[in-house]
Parts: sequence; structure tokens; C-alpha cells
Amino acid sequence: MLTRLRLPSSLTPRRREPAPGPLAARLHEAYAKLAADLPDEYPADALADAEAAVAELGSDPFAVGRDGIETERVDLREIPFVTIDPEGATDLDQAMHLETLDAAEGQAEFRVRYAIADVGRFITPGGPLDRETHARGQTIYLPDRRIPLHPEVISEGAASLLPDEDRAAYVFTVELAADGTIVSQDLVRAVVRSRAQLDYDTIQAGFDAGRPLPEAMAALPQIGAALQADEAARGGIDLAIPDQDVTETNGDYTLTYRPRQGIEDANAQISLLAGRVAADLMLRAGHGVLRTMPRPDEETIAEFLAVVAGLGFDAGAPYQDVIRSIGHQERNPRALAVHYASPSLFRGAGYTLIGEEESDDELLQAAVGAPYAHTTAPLRRLVDRYVLPIAEAACRDADAPAWALDGLAELPEVMKETGRVAGQIDKQVIEYTEAILLAERTGEVFDGVVVGSRTTKDGTALVEVHVPEPAVVVWAAGRAPVGEPVQIRLRSAEPETGTLLFDVVA
Repeated sequence: MLTRLRLPSSLTPRRREPAPGPLAARLHEAYAKLAADLPDEYPADALADAEAAVAELGSDPFAVGRDGIETERVDLREIPFVTIDPEGATDLDQAMHLETLDAAEGQAEFRVRYAIADVGRFITPGGPLDRETHARGQTIYLPDRRIPLHPEVISEGAASLLPDEDRAAYVFTVELAADGTIVSQDLVRAVVRSRAQLDYDTIQAGFDAGRPLPEAMAALPQIGAALQADEAARGGIDLAIPDQDVTETNGDYTLTYRPRQGIEDANAQISLLAGRVAADLMLRAGHGVLRTMPRPDEETIAEFLAVVAGLGFDAGAPYQDVIRSIGHQERNPRALAVHYASPSLFRGAGYTLIGEEESDDELLQAAVGAPYAHTTAPLRRLVDRYVLPIAEAACRDADAPAWALDGLAELPEVMKETGRVAGQIDKQVIEYTEAILLAERTGEVFDGVVVGSRTTKDGTALVEVHVPEPAVVVWAAGRAPVGEPVQIRLRSAEPETGTLLFDVVA
């Protein structure tokens, strides 16, 4: 099983030139090989289309865009929004402003304003840029480059919610009770102006040191906790598998496990909140597209709970409570094995058109515990560009743009195929990076924890091992109990194919 891949260095605006040194050169060569079949430069007609749109609209965020939507924008520039992203990011989709209210009993305690970049105003439906974004579907990230959904003149310039710039946006305003439930919701087209570009690591470090958060996000820990409590009440769950990073520093690449950060987790809850609101609005209108994932069946739940019990934990509670009780920060190797087993509960994620489902369960995103839509990353994901105007029109009880409704039918397949490509690239990046970085360490023994096991068709027993240093998750030939420490020896590494072979030694 592959851990989630995060590539923060790839969010910087320019490609890195190959760094000196044989390992860096081999890694760049491998990444170039992986990217060879991906679209590189934007076609001339699509790029010209983007540049013309920016020249036409970039200086006036109130102007009617190429998407033809004429609804008047609300001027929200007096609200001091801020953005928070990985360090160096320039394609800024979201900005927030949070408030704690003087709530009377039964009224709202928090107000969340969440601005999402309006990239659609730069795109003519059916035009060259529109066609190219449908071919790409989403931005694909590699450690030393990215294949963007939109040309940089839009995604890192005219549409990005950069600080001290007036920008067109869709703005969610959601008021929450103390327990995280929604009291009221609204979605408008607006013009906003971010006051600051923040990054997760700096804000988290300051928060951990006792420094106050910036005023615009001072309520984030409390709001995040309230939303997490509501998520638990809905039957949702946040999986706690360690994120595997490929990072570059001064030309040296390393593999690390990225620690969980409370600020980032709380911010994710704000994004999930916007996705739930968008889903609710589209469901009321009777059209749109949802990000869905079915609940696990009883057999899958029973198999997971059997693993939990076998590892010595109480398996008598619902699976969501079991995962939550073990905790994200647990260092017990058996707890780690439980978290690696948990993705078996959540399979079959996809996109579902509203009106084509056969039951309410088919509208659910099981990990969220509610209907949900991808809506907060339109600079990097095609489907969000459709969700936003459909949901905003639904909020006004108005007709959605014809181009958005007409384009719905093809979106699930476009997102499925481009998501498959992105997932395969993520997987291969990890495999090639592991093989290249470990190529000179053949014969070494590494300590790890067994987090899974299987038997191949030819009867070979394999165990999946989480190795803390270097940060790899690999399969090794041999037997060992799941949840137990183990030593494995690197038998061979093949950088040309991204293949590692390990054997259990103790």
C-alpha cells in the first residue's frame, strides 16, 4: 500500500534546474522519464487564449468574464482575508477569514468566510484553453516540476489569490454552532483582497511556541476542533497514515515522513466544510457533481476489526471510533499497523452526477460522513470550476450557466482518467526515488514495523514494512507478525525500473 505523496517543493513557481551530483542527476533523469508522456508546454492557441483573457480581464475583477456569468459581484475587499499554503506556493486557490461571534443560546458561535479563486472567468467555454484543461484534468506534481492545469499567467498570476491584489472569487460564508453544526450558509460571487500569504510550517511553529495566530485565523483551532467533533458525530473519519515526502534542499533529495500538523488539519476541515455546503446546494437544485465514496460493507468492516483485535486493541466499537481512539500521534508500532490497515475501509472513490444515483448512499462520501463536492481547488482541478457556479446559482435559486450543466456528463470520466494518471505518477515517483537513493546500500539491514502481509500467486510470503529511516514502505520476502518490529535486508535495487527487493532477516 502506498502512502499519500506530498511534494511541497513542487509547488514553487519555476522548475528547478538539475542539481549537481550523481544522485540528483539520476533523480532528475528518472522524473523526466516519468513526465515524458505528460503534456509539457501549453499549445500555442491555448496559451494565446489565456494571455488574451488576462489582458482583457486581469485589471478589473468586477468585469463580466468569459464564462458569461453576469451576476453582480459583492465587494468584500474590506474583509482581511489571508491565505495559508505550503511554503513557496503561488497557485493560491483559497483564502479565509474566521470570526468568533457573541452567540446567544441556540445561535452561531463562529463565522467562516472562505474565498475560492474564480478561474472560470478567464475561460471561454469550448475555446482552446477550455479544451486543453479538459485534456489535462488536474495539475500533476513531481518533485522537480509540475504539469499545470492552467497556464501560469492564470494559475500563478491573474486568478491566484495573491496578497494585496484585488481578485474575483466565490465566497462561502458559513455560521457554525459550538458543536460544529451548520447554522447558516451562503455562497456569493465577490471581489476579495488577501492581506497576507502564510505558510503551514511557519504558522505551526509560532503556534507551538505560544505566539498568537494572525487575527484572521485566530479562531482556526477552535473551529477545526468543532468541525472534527461534528465529523465524528456524522460517522466520518480522518485516516492517519504518515505522508511520505520527497523533498529537495540545496540539490539533495530525501525521503521523509511528514508529521501531522494541527493547523493544517484544522484548515482541511474548513475546506471540507465548503465542499459539504456546495454539495448541499447542488442537491437542492437537483443537478451537479459530487465526490463520492461508498460505506464499507460488513465483511470489510469485520476483516478490519479482526486485524484490530489481533493487534491487541479493543475492537468492540464502530470502526470510526476504533481508528480515532488509537490517535494520529500514537507511536505504538501496532497502532501504526492499524492505520495502515484502515484504507481497506475506504475504496471506490469517484464522481457521481446528481440525478443518476439509485439511492441516497450513492451520494455519500463515507470518510466525510456526508455528501461532499470538490470545490476548493479550481486552479488545480477541473471539476471545481463547474461545481462553483452551479452551487452559487443554486444558492440564489437561479439557473446555472448552460455551459456548466452541459459539461457535467463528461466530468466523471475526465477526472477518473486524469486521476489515474496522477496516482500512477505519484506511485512511480516514490518507487524510483526509493530505488535511486538506496542503490548504494545493497546488503544493509534496516529496522521497521510490519504493517501488512500477503502471499503471491507462486506462494511467496511477503510482509509490508514501514521503515522510519530512510522513510520507505516496502515489501520484503519472508514472514513476520503484523504490528511487530522486524529487520529486513536490501537484496537489490534497480534504479532503472524503480524496483527494490528486501528479505526478512529477524
